[in-house]
Amino acid sequence: MLRSVRSATPSVADSIAFPARQMTAAELVAFWHDARMMAMATVGAKGQPHIAPVHSELDGTTLRLVVYEDAVRRADLRRNPRVAFTTWKDGAAAILYGRAREVPGSLREARAGRSGAPRRIVTIEVALTRVYAMRAPERA
Repeated sequence: MLRSVRSATPSVADSIAFPARQMTAAELVAFWHDARMMAMATVGAKGQPHIAPVHSELDGTTLRLVVYEDAVRRADLRRNPRVAFTTWKDGAAAILYGRAREVPGSLREARAGRSGAPRRIVTIEVALTRVYAMRAPERA
């Protein structure tokens, strides 16, 4: 996280990446683990942003998640592996950036959707490149 802080833009440095509010690595892991949903942003075919809710697991400097075989996100990642994630709760927030890759051989069956049609999922791993995480402000 120190490298991320050094490369923070002025607005990020002034709001998230400063010692009084910055989460430790252990705090970030606990915060991410307790989050129910994260927002995942990818880059669409024509450069447009695409954002969708996901569940993910943080393991060191790697995020793992699954997406449906036919998800827009999967197609986006094939063209451009750059991704961003965010989650927040009660004034605490985390923003993570990275490069995603599909785990070879991870395509597998998933539970059927509302239609009853069979579905498949694939595992995605994201090597994190920048992390900004801030604690909730202390209550007065």
